[in-house]
Amino acid sequence: MSDDSANRTMLVQPGGAPLTYTILVRDFTAAVAIAGRAGRAQVRFDLTLTVTHPGTGFPDDIAAVMSYEDIVEDLRRLCRESNVPGADYLADCAAELCLSHAKVRRVQVDVMIPAADSGGPSAGVSLTRAQPQQA
Repeated sequence: MSDDSANRTMLVQPGGAPLTYTILVRDFTAAVAIAGRAGRAQVRFDLTLTVTHPGTGFPDDIAAVMSYEDIVEDLRRLCRESNVPGADYLADCAAELCLSHAKVRRVQVDVMIPAADSGGPSAGVSLTRAQPQQA
């Protein structure tokens, strides 16, 4: 298969904004070393990524589209950090990691950390970040 990217046409919505699609990453869990806690907590991530559509005539090739596997690998690396300060830190870092991929236009990140004791409430954060608008 040849990469026909030179002939690719950008699909746009009414008003001229690039056409996008959504990638959902749900219930990604990993053991994270939270500062001030013994052991590692099972932290849950839910991501909603708005990604630029590759345009018409794109090849049947994973390189032409955004792969959620890249995001999952980034999250795995993030979760290996030690002494993570909390859910807000994880959410902010996850958003930055997602937006470092050129095709990602917007991301919503939800992070839940279970209570330190089995009977307590979970704590979490939800945030949304976007690429700056280009003129």
